Amino acid sequence: MSDGRLALTFDDGYATDYEDIYPVLDDRDAPASLAVVADWLGEEGHLSVEQLRELADDGWEVVAHGRKHRYLQAHGLAADASAGDERLLLDSDHAFPEADHGLYPEDTFEVTDGERTETVTLAEKGVAAGDAGDPFVRFEAPLGSSFDAEEAVFRPTREQIRDEIEGSKRDLQELGFEPTTFALPYDAADARVWGVVAEHFEALADAAVRSLPNPPGASPLDLQRYYLETDAMRLAEIETYLDGVAERGGLGILAGHTAWDTVPPERVAAVVDAAHERGIEVTTVREAVESDADS
Repeated sequence: MSDGRLALTFDDGYATDYEDIYPVLDDRDAPASLAVVADWLGEEGHLSVEQLRELADDGWEVVAHGRKHRYLQAHGLAADASAGDERLLLDSDHAFPEADHGLYPEDTFEVTDGERTETVTLAEKGVAAGDAGDPFVRFEAPLGSSFDAEEAVFRPTREQIRDEIEGSKRDLQELGFEPTTFALPYDAADARVWGVVAEHFEALADAAVRSLPNPPGASPLDLQRYYLETDAMRLAEIETYLDGVAERGGLGILAGHTAWDTVPPERVAAVVDAAHERGIEVTTVREAVESDADS
């Protein structure tokens, strides 16, 4: 056996985790880590609480993935903001103006350039008219100061960050789960986010997204992962990744969204089979972290 281990993390708690992937992994005596949002459990296309409990009872790890799947990193501004403005144009691919995730009305944000900071409450998000089609956010009250787009950012407040991270753990605990690992929604964070995760969790599964395994001795709060999805890695690349895990040890973390066409069950089967062929144990993030702590 190799000293290396592989953890598979599947995001968002899709029903396909149970319907399509569970049989594949069960046949191979392999668990996985499921990054779930408690509010989404039981919704159309997502796991039920009962299905999640069954998976947890069979050795799968329940990972906290945010209370509402908020985007926790800063957004740049697409244009300067003036005092009296009630709307900002964002230079961002993660505002999701036409979707019910990422940014939520009634959440609190701050506009800051490092010297001045204003706290605002989001009233609306959308897409601006015109050729640029930049996403916009509108506030419940106008700004009191002006901000230069070259230096200012729009980001969640510390209180909102705490609600997203602490709240995700609390919500899952109320359902009877005890998550010790956090996975960032959208793999997005800053140092404020990282600090709150470190207060409440033992491991962060996606502190970085890189096509390199975690070396032996890597900090559990500084783990990196990559995507096994067909549009991220070809099988030849996955095999090279696993060769590195087998030869050097450490922990590989490969992620995916099982409801997407890019994560067919046969792709997951091929990854697990390739790991086993190299003597790599397929485990969970929690088990890998606990094993390292005991060694």
